[in-house]
Amino acid sequence: MIEMNVQLDGATTTVTLANTQGQLIFSPLNDVPSDAHTVVFYLKDRHLADREKADEQGVLRLPWTVEPEFVTRWLANQQGESPVTVIPLAQEKALAPNFDLLTQVLSRLGIHLAPVPAPTPASAASKPHPAKARHRFDKALVTTPFTVSRNGSRATVYWVAAKEMLVKAGAVLTQEPLMNKDGSLRYGTKYGDKLRDDNAGAIAHFTLIKDVSLRSVNEVGLFLYFGDTNGWLELRDAQGRTLDELTRVD
Repeated sequence: MIEMNVQLDGATTTVTLANTQGQLIFSPLNDVPSDAHTVVFYLKDRHLADREKADEQGVLRLPWTVEPEFVTRWLANQQGESPVTVIPLAQEKALAPNFDLLTQVLSRLGIHLAPVPAPTPASAASKPHPAKARHRFDKALVTTPFTVSRNGSRATVYWVAAKEMLVKAGAVLTQEPLMNKDGSLRYGTKYGDKLRDDNAGAIAHFTLIKDVSLRSVNEVGLFLYFGDTNGWLELRDAQGRTLDELTRVD
């Protein structure tokens, strides 16, 4: 149960959460001053938006136990900004209850944690688009080893929690970076290199000498082979079944 007090004052809505969990203020642009322990975000048509496109702003006053920088990064990731801003795994785990609470409250208030949908061209309006696949964590698979072999990488991976994938020691990482046609590094290579830098102490000569914990199937692919394909289809159990077919929710 979420307890909150809502106050309406003209065009401003103030939502105060119980037990000093924070406060949300929605107002016309620039109406509400912020301080050092707040996060300001912008909305258009109740979706996250850039400042120059926004028609409303939100100010999130945080409890003192929460670092504003990480909430700012989390909101940027919800908006789909590129490149993805990295939140250290330890911080994401510690702040997960706060992120979950914020997601629930914003959803109840009709705020979409996603960018404003792009307008659909008239020529494409009648064409159906496949929905993005959804997957559900299954505790029964926690002890199931999944293997992956792609672009020179080889690994055994366990899905140990809803937001934790464990890559076992002995995994071999792809060495050759993936490049764009113009010769620049692909985004997946840049992000994969960042994950490798974050776990440098567990890597020796492109081989894991310690287990590495990552947050998602996507991160596993980026870390191992720079993520040039759908990782849900690359991870397979001993019977050859993909993680996609074992956990997909249609």
